[in-house]
Amino acid sequence: MTVNKITQLERLPELVPEGAVVAFGGGWFANHPMAAVRELVRSRRDDVHALALLGSIDVDLMVGAGLLSHLTFSMVTLEAMGLAQNFRRAVQSGALPITEIPALSLQVALEAGAQAVPFLPLRGPLGSDLVASNPDFFGTATTSFSDDEVMIVRAIRPDVAIVHALRCDRLGNAQFDGTFSQDPEISAASDTVIVTCEEIVDSTIISESAHLTKIPGFLVDHVIEAPFGAHPCSHVPRYAQDAWEILDYQKAAIAGGEVFDAYVDRIREESESAYRERVLGGGRDKVLAALAEVGPTLEASQNG
Repeated sequence: MTVNKITQLERLPELVPEGAVVAFGGGWFANHPMAAVRELVRSRRDDVHALALLGSIDVDLMVGAGLLSHLTFSMVTLEAMGLAQNFRRAVQSGALPITEIPALSLQVALEAGAQAVPFLPLRGPLGSDLVASNPDFFGTATTSFSDDEVMIVRAIRPDVAIVHALRCDRLGNAQFDGTFSQDPEISAASDTVIVTCEEIVDSTIISESAHLTKIPGFLVDHVIEAPFGAHPCSHVPRYAQDAWEILDYQKAAIAGGEVFDAYVDRIREESESAYRERVLGGGRDKVLAALAEVGPTLEASQNG
């Protein structure tokens, strides 16, 4: 039997079960699966329990569009662009149920899920109020090695992981040629893995650069080709973050109300290809590609 895990972006919402815990990949302003997020926005879902370690515009957009029924997170930030406004308002008002877990603790919990063990130990976060406020997540244990108690975190196994990669083949082998955050860990921990990617290539190309394969195909259930699928976040080496679009987003998020509703409605009314044409037309795609290309040179000159 020939294995082919390729599907279309439009099918993504039906691949996410109702009420599922969905771990979203990426970190800071890099590699977030934004095409997948926009497709969920278009589907008008309102039942997603999102999990994000270093959430950004992806989480803030989902909160503002009313997708989330719960959020488990370590951080949600728009970095130099300011606070994540929709996230801030929803948390402060109590409109969004949240579970806040320190980043290292959450990563260890995902590693435990990937290893199919009920928990893993870690040293900390000692003294944090988040330990007392999450008794179902943090615990203590002793071992035969000593009488000392050690802190442990309960394993987390998300129902679905959605990550964005540079390239995939039809078997699901996912490659990255830049940062990949915790994408391999959340993929290994999750029951179903959906990978969007810049391009789908033949398996011979994957095998020629096997060292770039960070998520093996046996972990992946669905592959979706989505060029500029991390936009407006960066996906090095293909393109830098789109500061112009992020600023436009932030202006709408700060205004909130009807202004942000109009931003969301525009996404809902256009296909992903129409979105790319709107935001990347006029040569902006080439500008973002050029910025990604010169980035290492600029960094080297600053450090030199």
